[in-house]
Amino acid sequence: MTKHKSPINFDKTIAGFNITENGIKSYTKSIKLGPFQLTLNARESGVRGSISIPGTGLSKRNIKII
Repeated sequence: MTKHKSPINFDKTIAGFNITENGIKSYTKSIKLGPFQLTLNARESGVRGSISIPGTGLSKRNIKII
């Protein structure tokens, strides 16, 4: 059975925690390594990451870490 969707969505990131109306969904941390930025996202399905060059819009997303 599918879960009933609420008419108003709540989605907020506080101190790296992504909080929705259903509770905490993930934790995100970004680290700058020289000219690159590494972003890690931990959630129930595992840890995924992305690497990008800030300010250019260039990135490689959904890199499976764990």
